[in-house]
Amino acid sequence: MARSLQFDRLMRVSHSHVAATARDENQENQILALRLMQHPGTYSDWERRHSQLMQQVCAPTRMREQIVKMRETALSLFHRRCVFEYLRDRHVTGAARHRYIALFYGARDYATSMVIEHGHYIRSSVSASCSRFIGSEILHDPAFEAPLAAYEQWYTEYFRVFCDLQLMSAESVSTPVEKALLPLLKERASLARERLLHLR
Repeated sequence: MARSLQFDRLMRVSHSHVAATARDENQENQILALRLMQHPGTYSDWERRHSQLMQQVCAPTRMREQIVKMRETALSLFHRRCVFEYLRDRHVTGAARHRYIALFYGARDYATSMVIEHGHYIRSSVSASCSRFIGSEILHDPAFEAPLAAYEQWYTEYFRVFCDLQLMSAESVSTPVEKALLPLLKERASLARERLLHLR
């Protein structure tokens, strides 16, 4: 393993990974990568934002600190994807969809907010894929295997219940079970995050 990560290398690996993902058998990943590659403006926007993330990863001089930064980056990208994925997986439509978007964008125009959010989702998903690839294949970091999968599962459950409650509250639906469950889910996700970040 190299003594420390270099920004240029991380970007070369990321570019190669996006190109490879565009040929991936996983249809969802392939579609996201192709959307970037087929639209130069979108690709440039992703590249600019991704380079900022990789610069942050390389900022520490010690490899151990860089590894932790890469883990933190992967988690933040996963969180960013969750907003759009909730809409997709829960099939939120109509007035509930407008209320949901307002949770994150306030009074901003709904249509504009949806375009912005979908852009965040595409960029975050591709960057998350690059980060996972670097973490597992370049760094050979065990945190990017089972610990990351566990955290993603626990956080997804927490975020889903949190959003469900927000939408139900707007409709004055009583949800005592979900309300009692939410802090437990949050604690479980927080513990999984701490285990992941401090794994040696």
